[in-house]
Amino acid sequence: MSEAVLRGLVLYLLVLLTVGAAAGYFAKVTMPRPPVGRFVWADICVMVVMLVAMPFAYMHMPIALVVTIFGVVLFTVSQLALSPMLGGRNAALAAALLCAADVAAYFAGWPTAVLVVNDLTMILLTVGVANLWAQTGMKAAHVAGLAAALTVYDALATGMSSLTADFVSRVEGLPFAPILATGYGPVSSLAGLGDCLMLAVWPLVAAKAYGKAAGWWAAVTEAALLLGLTLAVLFADLELFPLLLPLGPLIVGQHLFWRRRDRARALRSEPDRVELTAALADLPAAERSWVALHEGAVVATGTSPGTARRAARQAGVTAVPVVRGTGG
Repeated sequence: MSEAVLRGLVLYLLVLLTVGAAAGYFAKVTMPRPPVGRFVWADICVMVVMLVAMPFAYMHMPIALVVTIFGVVLFTVSQLALSPMLGGRNAALAAALLCAADVAAYFAGWPTAVLVVNDLTMILLTVGVANLWAQTGMKAAHVAGLAAALTVYDALATGMSSLTADFVSRVEGLPFAPILATGYGPVSSLAGLGDCLMLAVWPLVAAKAYGKAAGWWAAVTEAALLLGLTLAVLFADLELFPLLLPLGPLIVGQHLFWRRRDRARALRSEPDRVELTAALADLPAAERSWVALHEGAVVATGTSPGTARRAARQAGVTAVPVVRGTGG
């Protein structure tokens, strides 16, 4: 097996590890909720503009300033992600030590250490940001919209121009470089932070919006897609491939499928509005934002679609219930 193929397969496993770590964190840990409210479409538009504009800006900034910006972002997100498990002070110390190790390895001239530490920081950053988005109310439609916009950008920046390649060559080997890599130079194998974020966040948001089955389907289809692309890139000897070109339509298609399925089920088991209101009358508003319906009856409630489905399973409902917002 050639070194390039081995590096590509190791990168594939690293990406799967990142997606799995994000899912495990989502299932077990609740992040501190920043005082920013819920996601709205204006937030997605601003995010798209920033993600498109930043690579152009970074190409014209002094490299020290670029590294500093990435370092500040990494420290902030790492501290936020670690604080539920370590406590605020210990999380800040761990994040600072991780950043310091990345910088120290670079100035010591240890490229392998830089590679290992940087991969660890990128995994932590991806887990933190993906969970921050999923746990602060990013909806499936928001992820699908973001994926659609980034698909167009990735096709232009990676597939039809040298912007992505130029940016990667500029930050490769530096501390806090926003890439997950298994090597630098002519036999490098890497994935961008944006690609890793989209791969990690979609299964979380799909599970939260449409249930555990949707989350598993998202993860499995992503893994299959990524494996096929990894093998294709390796054996076609491509340097860079716009991952979002196939991933974006996959996310949009799954979102449309699950949304249509839920709407169809809601129409088939539409309860009488008076009975629904009576069933929810004694519940606090915070507990009846979403209801799970089975055979026309309310079987559970929750503060999100996922929690309503989970409550229905705990109540002994074996069929997948229809989840509906009450607006209450």
